[in-house]
Amino acid sequence: MIYRSPRADQIDDFRISITGSGDQVTLQAGDTREPFVIPFERDQVERALGDYSPSRISTDPLTSFGSTLFSSLFSGKVGRQMWEQLADAEAGNRSVRLRIVTNLERLQHLPWELLFDPSRGDFISLSGRLALVRTRQDGVPDEPLPPLSQLRILAAEADVQGDMDTHMDLQILRKFAGANPSVVELDVLEHATPEALRNKLANNSYDIFHFAGTGEVLPNVSKRGGIRQALRLWGSASIDPLFNRHELGVLLGKAGVRLAVLNADHSDWIARSLARYIPSAIGFRESIWTEGCLVLCETLYPLLVAPTPLDLAVTAVRQAVNQRLPGTGQWCKIIFYLQTANGLLLLGSKSADGGSASIPDRKSTRLNSSHANISYA
Repeated sequence: MIYRSPRADQIDDFRISITGSGDQVTLQAGDTREPFVIPFERDQVERALGDYSPSRISTDPLTSFGSTLFSSLFSGKVGRQMWEQLADAEAGNRSVRLRIVTNLERLQHLPWELLFDPSRGDFISLSGRLALVRTRQDGVPDEPLPPLSQLRILAAEADVQGDMDTHMDLQILRKFAGANPSVVELDVLEHATPEALRNKLANNSYDIFHFAGTGEVLPNVSKRGGIRQALRLWGSASIDPLFNRHELGVLLGKAGVRLAVLNADHSDWIARSLARYIPSAIGFRESIWTEGCLVLCETLYPLLVAPTPLDLAVTAVRQAVNQRLPGTGQWCKIIFYLQTANGLLLLGSKSADGGSASIPDRKSTRLNSSHANISYA
């Protein structure tokens, strides 16, 4: 379970900035700077994630990738500095937030969530010893946010392919809102179209945006080699159903959204883009199992009214997905961007009674996607 106290003021921030110029990539933690060698290419990572299955007896290839990345990141002075801070935090009954800060699109494929500590034999983002977050250098400014007394949630659903069980997301969220009527206000947009979503966000204020549906990988990469993704909504021959991620970010920012939960496959790069406009965003990389999406709903929202710092809540979500779907590696596909100094950016210390929502009994199914196995030039 989550390591020690969940209080935001008891989590030390260890920040690793990664910058690049030409072929040179540099790590920086405090005043310590050292070169970083990218250990593997994007297609290697995607093949490993795509090949991972519950039938494997060994934890490879995830352990192998995680160990290699761990050694690349922590074999030098930055690593020694991080372990010293972790030891100091443990001695003081505190936790540590490992924050990876970079704008380099050519590094976004690296699976930081898979960092595996061989000395302890665990994935650090599952261990509870550290909370792992990603941060954009050019993201929304880190400004103090006043605590909220109520969570206003917009849940938009678009099961365009008809195989995603998005109605179960809504069932869980409605049950959660019903269990916490004093602090949760839920607005549901079913069969979301671009026009309807624009109207909702332009004319209302929300704290959380939840999307249940699918993301789509667009055919062309960005100018800097990054993947382009878009959320697929309902449309028509005259209306493009793919919603531009930057337009979405602007709309969410104007609506006051503090957290976007993209409960959809191929949404990690969308989450990265949204972090330019709002304080935090969660997305999934690659294809995902519907069961993993539902575990996220079941686990995340009750923690937000506890209230638990968001970075520790995401750690708990990863742990819950791993427990519900052992051996599948679905937990490492949860990508979390946090732009604020700490993860307590929603409700204040006065919390509601801890309502919970349970996942309805169902057989776990894997999403069908034409992008399940992507090859990159």
